[in-house]
Amino acid sequence: MEVKLFRVANENIKNQCYLIYEGNSGILVDPAWDYELINDFLKDNLIVLKGVLLTHAHHDHTNLAAVFAYKHAVPVYMSAIEIRDSGFHVQRLIAVQHLQEFTIDGFTVTALLTPGHTKGSTCYLIGEHCFTGDTIFIEGVGISDERNVGSLFDSVQFIKQYLPPHTLIWPGHSFGQTPGKELSFLFRNNIYFLLNRREAFVDFRMRKNQPDPFAFK
Repeated sequence: MEVKLFRVANENIKNQCYLIYEGNSGILVDPAWDYELINDFLKDNLIVLKGVLLTHAHHDHTNLAAVFAYKHAVPVYMSAIEIRDSGFHVQRLIAVQHLQEFTIDGFTVTALLTPGHTKGSTCYLIGEHCFTGDTIFIEGVGISDERNVGSLFDSVQFIKQYLPPHTLIWPGHSFGQTPGKELSFLFRNNIYFLLNRREAFVDFRMRKNQPDPFAFK
């Protein structure tokens, strides 16, 4: 199984979306902004798209979901909570639950509900690869608010306990580190993985006078 990283952008928003493929079958995670870039790779490598996984409903992660669903006639997966909370809708949308295991053309996918960035944010585990959207970055964690930051702490603790340390982490954005690092790297280098008390985690993530929302240190 291979993972193809696409770096795409729209003005100031820089994203990482992914294609997981083996043989002639593939799954997209959070496709956005550059349809030609992604679709040309599919065509040039004779890969037939079989599905789209969405980690959450924010537009920078769902921008091309409808286009791929329509043009490739494939299902789109999102957590039931995220669908209900956001009102997101797209053709061939399938709701998934926490720890639900499902198969897309031979790929076994496990949905891991990881709220905090949004109420229904979901990571997807495929083999030894985990696609974390805006829940967990290599360098930190996603934006949250006072109502949801406690859930973000719980999600990080869940990931720490649930995933083996050799799991490769593929986030929706990067801020200096290369994606695809092992989870064990985050245990040593991601400050949010080192904060084991809820109060300390919450206070640090919500601290005042951060230079920007993605200031992790």
